[in-house]
Amino acid sequence: MPAGKVLLCVTLSATALGACSPPPLPDPFTVRWGRSMSGPSNEDEIDGVAAGAEGSVFVTGKFERSTSIGGTTLTSAGAADIPFARFDSSGAARWVKRFGGTGEDNLFDVDADDTGAVATGWFEGTVAFGGVTLTSAGASDCVVVSVTNAGSVRWARAFGGPLRDGCNEVTIASDGSVVTSLDTEGGWTPPGVPAIAPLSGPDTLLARLTGTGSPQWLRRVGGAGAQRGKALAVAPDGSVDFGGDTRGALQVGGRSVPLQGAGRDAWFGRWSAAGQLQWVQLWGGPGDDLVKGLVDDGTRIYAVGPFTGDVRVAGSPLAAGTAPDLAVTRFSPGGALTWATSVTATGGLTGAEVALAPDGGVLFGSARADGIQFRQVSGSAVPLDDDPGGIGWLAHYRPDGSVAFAQTVAGTADGRPGEVARDGRRVYLDVVLRGDANRAAGTPLPAVGKDGSVWALDLAA
Repeated sequence: MPAGKVLLCVTLSATALGACSPPPLPDPFTVRWGRSMSGPSNEDEIDGVAAGAEGSVFVTGKFERSTSIGGTTLTSAGAADIPFARFDSSGAARWVKRFGGTGEDNLFDVDADDTGAVATGWFEGTVAFGGVTLTSAGASDCVVVSVTNAGSVRWARAFGGPLRDGCNEVTIASDGSVVTSLDTEGGWTPPGVPAIAPLSGPDTLLARLTGTGSPQWLRRVGGAGAQRGKALAVAPDGSVDFGGDTRGALQVGGRSVPLQGAGRDAWFGRWSAAGQLQWVQLWGGPGDDLVKGLVDDGTRIYAVGPFTGDVRVAGSPLAAGTAPDLAVTRFSPGGALTWATSVTATGGLTGAEVALAPDGGVLFGSARADGIQFRQVSGSAVPLDDDPGGIGWLAHYRPDGSVAFAQTVAGTADGRPGEVARDGRRVYLDVVLRGDANRAAGTPLPAVGKDGSVWALDLAA
């Protein structure tokens, strides 16, 4: 039976056995529109999606050679350049910008508030963001850039040393400060803050900047192997959740957290608004494990990401089959596990970004795999409702760990969701497109090789 659909039985007469029919319930969401970014290369990517003021959406990523987005054609100045656009709630382009230089440039993530957006990524060589010109200290540097709702660059900052550095996740806190993660190969001391332990990389840094881009504090997550930051959330009180994966024992906040499995282990921790580590969790199986999505409403923290084999999340066992499954977990602000469950499939699942659902639960999406099932904290697993058809799906877990819905996104014939953002009932999805069969709300979105797109969905309730 499809997720979220209940069988209603009505007795017809005293002599009839009765009949059962599904109630006329609406679908949990409706696709409203989609907009693609398409060019001749195989490198058109929308990596960042953020819900902005008045129901708008900011999108950014990278492209090579040339691309078309929102009716505007962009041409790269080098190896890869940055598209940056804002669409209104109806899908009309407010503005489209290009940033880049002769090297490879990319913005990986974006967040927005009522005044504009902040995006993070990396660049090579020299690049101009509006009237701000930046030059990397080494092979590549992290960049953090702030724009207004009208698309004007307010400020841009570069961080890095003589090797490769790049920023990944970003969140704007309620006080206007900016929290980001920075993966580094080391060899430098971050400017503007007290010295931290020498960076011997590859490590990841958690950084809090003022609303104008000046560093307030940086915290190192390191160890003998490589660490990556892949998930970030900021609570209403300014506390920060940060996670990713590690090879080898984790060194963080003066603590050593031993490896739990082989390959890469998943980890995430919580820091106070002032940068004090409060706690850290780590789990791993025989393969690669990752915390890919985090969301924190001040009373609930959700962490979602792929895991392999048998793992113990804060002492609670989860078991994947021969291919990676998705862990779906809820923690308290104090670090106690509330519940842990999983999305399973015989064909394997990739990581998922997350957003807070209207009821305080968690929303996330990914691509369908063979045998996919959505386990619940109690009761039977829920199958994917694929009545609408499609490769991509969106799921909603309630705060108690039950499945509100898990349904394919109509029109995603070969469209794979990644990033997700929500404002009220409106949900925006980053969907990677391939082929000519994808249709958003009936409008064809043909892809040339691999293209990027943003889709607007409205939740029913």
